[in-house]
Amino acid sequence: MNDLIGLQYSWSSKYGDGTGAINCALLAAEVHKRLGYYDYTNEVIAILSKHTENNFPKRNIVKWLLDNGKRLKKPEPHAIVLMPGVHVGALGTLTDDASLLFISKQFGVILAKHCHPVGHFFKLHK
Repeated sequence: MNDLIGLQYSWSSKYGDGTGAINCALLAAEVHKRLGYYDYTNEVIAILSKHTENNFPKRNIVKWLLDNGKRLKKPEPHAIVLMPGVHVGALGTLTDDASLLFISKQFGVILAKHCHPVGHFFKLHK
């Protein structure tokens, strides 16, 4: 996953498209796939492609998480974390060692080691 660290934020970019950028939903899908689970990339792209960053209905993130997973009462490895934010929030993924991989618009993809994430935790079905 080290190759993801440092990628910059872009609403419409996905891993491997040559832009060196990604967004939080596609980052979560990429990490989920690399952890050996189902690849949600095309489903996420289908949802995002209907909107721009400025008109994306924020409730769609929660709806997608609930439709494709279940909410957890506490964090566990490989959980998707819906983190609070000033404008929308963001998605991250918990790793095996309780680190959190997420993206910041200012700093790009970050791996926060052994953190205590704040937010809502979801385990995807596939």
